[in-house]
Amino acid sequence: MGFEIGGFGSALTPGVYLSAVRGAGDFGAALKAAREAAAAAGNPSVPCTPPLEVTAAIGAASAAYEALHATGQQLHFTVDQPTGALKVELRDLAGNPLSTISASEALRIAGGKSLN
Repeated sequence: MGFEIGGFGSALTPGVYLSAVRGAGDFGAALKAAREAAAAAGNPSVPCTPPLEVTAAIGAASAAYEALHATGQQLHFTVDQPTGALKVELRDLAGNPLSTISASEALRIAGGKSLN
């Protein structure tokens, strides 16, 4: 999965959080890794962990990512600079574009729906 979007202006960027979660072997380990990443970032305005419903959604998105990856596909997100619109592409694992999908379809996939 690729992102070409700006950060949130915080020490705890999505990349720090996602790297910690992705490197963990299971959901419990992912939660622990995320807490450690937040503590290491040292930003007191950012909670140590997201709310439970957000953590559960991250778990579902991680499972969807793994399922998509197993089919040899990935999602890539960019922001069109002139318009500011989100562009989501379905790509093969080498990064070659297969198709463009809507943001709502990307959310459905992240929630566990299949492409078929």
